[in-house]
Amino acid sequence: MDKKPIAILIDADNISPALVGDIFKTACSIGEPIIRRAYGMVNCFSGHAGWGQAQREYGIVARPQVSNVSGKNVADIALTVDAMEFLYKSQCQGICIVSNDSDFTAVAAKIREGGKLAYGIGGAKTPESFRVACTKFHELRMTTKIPDANKNAKPASNCPRCGGKLTAAWTRSNKPCRICASCGGATLKLSALKGSIAVESLADMVVEAQRHEQAGCVCPDCGSSMSILKVAVGKRHIEIDLCAKCRAVWYDKDEFESLSPRDGFLHATISAGKAYRREVVLGLSSDLKSGRKKIPNVDQLKAVLKQTYHVPTPDISPIIGALQCQKIIKIDNSSGKVTVVKGK
Repeated sequence: MDKKPIAILIDADNISPALVGDIFKTACSIGEPIIRRAYGMVNCFSGHAGWGQAQREYGIVARPQVSNVSGKNVADIALTVDAMEFLYKSQCQGICIVSNDSDFTAVAAKIREGGKLAYGIGGAKTPESFRVACTKFHELRMTTKIPDANKNAKPASNCPRCGGKLTAAWTRSNKPCRICASCGGATLKLSALKGSIAVESLADMVVEAQRHEQAGCVCPDCGSSMSILKVAVGKRHIEIDLCAKCRAVWYDKDEFESLSPRDGFLHATISAGKAYRREVVLGLSSDLKSGRKKIPNVDQLKAVLKQTYHVPTPDISPIIGALQCQKIIKIDNSSGKVTVVKGK
């Protein structure tokens, strides 16, 4: 008997490309996948590794997305739209959604209510709500040896979330990072959380990432598939993406500040930005008034701004002027001596 035709719709932002072999082994046991599509941000399909390689090997049609507004998951929306189209306008008897995301619970229910078979494929941590909404859910357990598609991958110059350009920057504690000006996300090494999270917990996070139970975005540093981890912040938790290979972490907007409230990003590459200058002024003001920095003269002040705060040369004079105008420092024009103005 011929196999029933089905559509395979893959959430590439949420599923690791290393699982593609097992995905299609499972899919072919269900039916004949005549429609094969993968949905994700542009960066998911760039280069010769990851989903870029998977689409060539398995005949997947890539559906790369670009976010027009930060915070919107356009890839999930595109997958949902196509699922509804195939429900009413295709010969497929079943639609299979490959994801660990509970957001597709309503989609699976609608497919089932529409008279077609709703299949789900996902990892061990797929929420129960999505599992039970499907006609049948298949849990992925990697059984095949997949070549390391990320072995020769190069760092991405674009944001793995929205495809925006990543630019070099630093945190207030002088840690290098890269920031997306479009969506506000950023990447820096896991070690940046030392002081905010216990070293033992950081080690546990790496072990959890190595299990790769819930795939995240593509690592912007080495091109590997990252793992999604839940990290507690007070009474709530946030999800970050951690690369087990190079220990890079991707933070969506405001996530790093939530985990490390005493730190934050300095957008040093935006030389004309008023917001950037204001952050430098606030940071240096705090250092001067607390005594963490002792700056005797203007030459030393310029050196600190350039070497510690990574301020571009054109911004040094405006920032010094702002420090004076806000009565944070006084400068003796004849000797160049810098005096910190004490607060009331």
